[in-house]
Amino acid sequence: MSEKISLLNLSPSPAKGLAIDNNLDLTRKKARGATLSKTDLAGNSLSSVINSGKIYTKRASGYFQRLRRSISYLLLTLFFVMPWLEIAGKPAVLFDLAAQKFHILGMTFWPQDAIFLVYLLVLSCILLVAATLIIGRVWCGFSCPQTIWTFLFIWVENKCEGDRNQRIKLDKQRWSHAKVLRKSIKHSLWILLSLATAYSFVGYFYPIKALLIDTYNMQVHYLGVFWLIFFVLGTYINAGWLREQVCLHMCPYARFQAVMYSEDTLVVTYDSQRGEHRGHRKASTDLKATGLGDCVDCSLCVQVCPVDIDIRDGMQYPCIDCGLCIDVCDTVMDKMGYASGLIRFSSANDPGGKRSLFSLPKIHWLIALSLSAILAFGYSLQARDTLSIDVIRDRSGILYRHRDGGIENTYQVKINNKGSELESFRLGIIAEAPFQLRGNHNIYVEIGKVDTLIVRVWIAQQDINQYQSDIRFVVRPANQTSGDEAPIAEQISSFIAPVNKLNK
Repeated sequence: MSEKISLLNLSPSPAKGLAIDNNLDLTRKKARGATLSKTDLAGNSLSSVINSGKIYTKRASGYFQRLRRSISYLLLTLFFVMPWLEIAGKPAVLFDLAAQKFHILGMTFWPQDAIFLVYLLVLSCILLVAATLIIGRVWCGFSCPQTIWTFLFIWVENKCEGDRNQRIKLDKQRWSHAKVLRKSIKHSLWILLSLATAYSFVGYFYPIKALLIDTYNMQVHYLGVFWLIFFVLGTYINAGWLREQVCLHMCPYARFQAVMYSEDTLVVTYDSQRGEHRGHRKASTDLKATGLGDCVDCSLCVQVCPVDIDIRDGMQYPCIDCGLCIDVCDTVMDKMGYASGLIRFSSANDPGGKRSLFSLPKIHWLIALSLSAILAFGYSLQARDTLSIDVIRDRSGILYRHRDGGIENTYQVKINNKGSELESFRLGIIAEAPFQLRGNHNIYVEIGKVDTLIVRVWIAQQDINQYQSDIRFVVRPANQTSGDEAPIAEQISSFIAPVNKLNK
């Protein structure tokens, strides 16, 4: 392990759950000048480290590793497959910025639907805060793209160069044909994964089939080329080289997530009462006679950690709650014949992990709030208008025109079919005065399309009683003859005319 530098002045406190540890300042000052000994760190309940060199993670297996792999397989499959899927002849997911419309799972959204983006961001914040309050940084450990791609690149590295000790040995060797071959294969696969990631991501904004055809014909737009290069380099550098540095220094969530913790938040913890004193021993060693705890001081929990911290030093902000240290520790406990759970998910109020998480009223409220937010968002999507109308009165410098013994205003009407099963519509107006709609009243708009028509509204001179009058433009099905039924869409606009003084 490299020099230890304390990262966060937080330590467990029996009275307050989490407290400030002032002794860490001395540790931090000493770390700047010289490597700390174990004696210096013995009284420090939080001595997390940033490894200035490369981190070699050891392969691990267990419940949390299988859980993360299952989640990663699902998310990676969705990410790479979704741009290729179509629903009703349209892409399943396509953010068509040029046409200013987003296709998402059979629904088409327009700039006018930006409110749903706000709803989605609010929902995401609620879910993230609720998840953090309940089970800590579970997002970071199991669902974050940085974590998923980093573990994917590490898996490739393991296949090409071997496990931790083999990789260390390989890096220490002098350059040879075998070393060049292994390194070349690894970086080639990393670049292929980065290319696949870049094309898939850009495929959410640029139809994926057209993107591949344009690439083959060397006709990709320069913006498409820029973003392809950007995401190839970003994926290759972040997942292949930076890795934990993104979590430690670039991700804002790692910095403010600690303020969302409470004494009931589940985090990865080491049972120091059970584990200390540490020491190597045989499985048949009498612990009471030797005064040893269950921790065999094998350091495997450090070797598997993707951010290179020692969980036995206490809670530390770099920890992403991935559970790898739990898996490897349980494996060692099983081999030694000890009970599992020396390292486990627990909270400050329940260090033994005996209380059910769902027995807390706060958890019930958080789950209820999250479900309510999801249902509200789902209902807003279901209840959104499938047809919208946008009316703009002509402002080209002429407020009104005298025509046929009356006054006429011109309007531009845009009808947006967001998903209505009907495609033929009839335009009408509703007003207190006897206005007449002139021009084409019928319009045909395909699903996911916008059509524009120019209409004129006329009123006789003797019927004008005010300078500005409200007119309600309404859209009804083309086959609807009765005006008693509610319109599909409507919008109010204004009619400008000179006041007829004789009628006052």
